[in-house]
Amino acid sequence: MMTTPTKQSFPSWYRWWFFLTAFTTGGVVMALEILGSRLLAPVFGTSLFVWGALIGVVLAAMSTGYAAGGWLADRRSPGVVLTTLLLGAGVWTLMLAGIGQPVVFTVSQWTADPRLGPCLAASVLLGVPAFCLSGVLPALLRLAIADMGHLGRHTGGMIAVSTIGSLVGTWGTSFFLLTWMGSLKLVAALGVVLVVLGLCWWVWTGRVRALVVIPVVICLGVAILFGFHPILIQPPAIYQEDSPYQQVRVRDEKGLRFLVLDNTFHAIMWQPDPIRLALPYSQMMMAVLGLHPDPKEGLILGHGGGSLAKWLQKYWPQLHMDVVVMDPSVVKVAEEFFEYTPGKDHQVFVQDARVFLRHTEKQYDIIWVDVFARHQIPFHLTTEEFFAELRKRLSPKGVIAVNLAASDSELDRMRAEAVVSTMKTSFPHVETFSIPGPSWLRTKKGSANLIFFAASDPLNMRSPEFANTTIELLNQGKMPHEVFTFLSSAESPEWQPGLILTDDFSPFNILLGSG
Repeated sequence: MMTTPTKQSFPSWYRWWFFLTAFTTGGVVMALEILGSRLLAPVFGTSLFVWGALIGVVLAAMSTGYAAGGWLADRRSPGVVLTTLLLGAGVWTLMLAGIGQPVVFTVSQWTADPRLGPCLAASVLLGVPAFCLSGVLPALLRLAIADMGHLGRHTGGMIAVSTIGSLVGTWGTSFFLLTWMGSLKLVAALGVVLVVLGLCWWVWTGRVRALVVIPVVICLGVAILFGFHPILIQPPAIYQEDSPYQQVRVRDEKGLRFLVLDNTFHAIMWQPDPIRLALPYSQMMMAVLGLHPDPKEGLILGHGGGSLAKWLQKYWPQLHMDVVVMDPSVVKVAEEFFEYTPGKDHQVFVQDARVFLRHTEKQYDIIWVDVFARHQIPFHLTTEEFFAELRKRLSPKGVIAVNLAASDSELDRMRAEAVVSTMKTSFPHVETFSIPGPSWLRTKKGSANLIFFAASDPLNMRSPEFANTTIELLNQGKMPHEVFTFLSSAESPEWQPGLILTDDFSPFNILLGSG
């Protein structure tokens, strides 16, 4: 039954209570949207598709929530509507903390589509709380606006306070809370905030009954307990951290130590011999040492567990190395769990690679580029402008080595052709070696790492002269012994002309490959 607007009179402090509710719900909506990216990251990554799915799902839920909240507030007591929406959002958020990870993994088994998968997962996780919390604002307005002569002022004030809450929720979660509490604990804490707010509104309505209170409080208590004791699907980690950039996990398995960033392995260390390069691609990247007659300055873009830098520090102590990595948490993990401690000739810079290249004046004899994960390709490190900046930072006889994860799929081939074609705009001579993954590592069939060596002059890595250089370095202990085998046995794919990637145009579907 519809109700007609009537002039209401509330104590002055009620106005602040209404504002507090609007502020809190606005902040929680945005906090959950940001946290949703962390819940999806271990399975779907943090790609443009993932963020598009999150933003789209939340916007769709908010638009329907605004309409539904207003409709309900005109037909039911606004206080009851607010209580129901807040408790519903709170309980769902607590369930999200408790079973969010199994839900995301289950959705990934239903579909491998990089667009549909994140949309489905985001809908299940965030659709209900975003819908409920958006419905709060029109119900608040229906309740709070007593003076119809100042409707515009009251409406604008309430929306402004809600938007300020969204701003605080965005910045607070991104800059402080996420790295302090971790994603799952923060989701559970937000659920508790909503439950407490809902209970306060229930008391405000004056409809609290003893027979109802007891079962409701018991159910809410169970939900809170469940939210802070989540069901986990991922293998147990010896260390886990939500950094400002990604989820960082370290785990051990059968003598190996793994660094997992979001949903991708970024480093593997063989614990009995921490210096040894455990992965074939990293062994092959050291072949670049034979392409420069006397390297003095080296640069590594991308750090992971510090595998390349650690090996170079031991076997090439005279080579001064700069290492650039964007995430300080990765630097900490490399030191504490992967036994890389920079010596006097190694310096680690916590910066974006493009920012570093623009501001450094040094020139390097060898540059290693190891920033491309299988599912996460930072587009600004694939472009024509990026390779031009690399070229400026190379000495006259300088050489680069680039690692790109790939497979035998047509999509991965298109990605590789785009990267090679773009690389050739600054480096006319490029040689490629396809290095399969180790048999002991569970990888997709056909997976390989493409190692590109590029320079301004011909490389001739298949020549007898380069083989002799490699043997000489092997005898000096300055080259992994596996390199000689790769030089003679690894495939060298032939590339067709591909799309030239630029800062202005780098289609994500190409950079995603088969991911």
